[in-house]
Amino acid sequence: MIFTYGKTKLKVPEGYEYVYYATFIAAEWDFLKVKDMDTVLDAGAFIGDFTVKVARKAKEVVAVEPLPWAFKLLKENVEINNLKNVVLVNKALYDVDGVKLKIVDEGTGSRIGESGVEVDSVSVNSLGKFSVVKMDIEGAEGRVMKSGEWLDYVKQIAVELHGRENIEIIPHLLRKRSFVIRFMTRGDLVRNTVRNALLHPISFIKAEARTKVVLNYFKRKYYVPALSGDEYKIVYGRR
Repeated sequence: MIFTYGKTKLKVPEGYEYVYYATFIAAEWDFLKVKDMDTVLDAGAFIGDFTVKVARKAKEVVAVEPLPWAFKLLKENVEINNLKNVVLVNKALYDVDGVKLKIVDEGTGSRIGESGVEVDSVSVNSLGKFSVVKMDIEGAEGRVMKSGEWLDYVKQIAVELHGRENIEIIPHLLRKRSFVIRFMTRGDLVRNTVRNALLHPISFIKAEARTKVVLNYFKRKYYVPALSGDEYKIVYGRR
């Protein structure tokens, strides 16, 4: 299934329509204001939704995704948008390089476990220096955020936090590194949805006619993990 947002196209497998909505309509990552001189790290790129959205604005995007099937779609989405400034990395972001990790594919997400697909790890330090970072790595963010000097170069960051420990520790860590932080709220989600539906009404109407995602959200039939409170949050930092 192909979704559009203006000139941008996104190939989405059935059952994963929420990915398009989260990035293009609810705009979970839009507090990251990407400019033409920015080098961007998309950690947990999945099928490439954020990558293809920001690549036309950025100098370069490094997209890291461990799941083989998602990485294949990530590559396809970069190609159908004819993007030449994207570096694709089929590894799992971690605090050290070259470790064999087992990635458990849970459909709407993945995690490091005792079984699953075996992939190599890669650290941020070995990938380069980034001014903008988007991170959604399903619980490994605690280890990655505490590792190395890579955060010294970052001006803007957005992290999906998984688990109460990360929700408590990572905002504190960002403040200590001189970031001003805020969390995504339900009001942000509603305002972004209205704005993006008005900016690209044809894309929105076509998507909603096929999926009813927004309608089901307002009917309380659609669950948004990043607004669940105790287990998931998205934190934004800027300095």
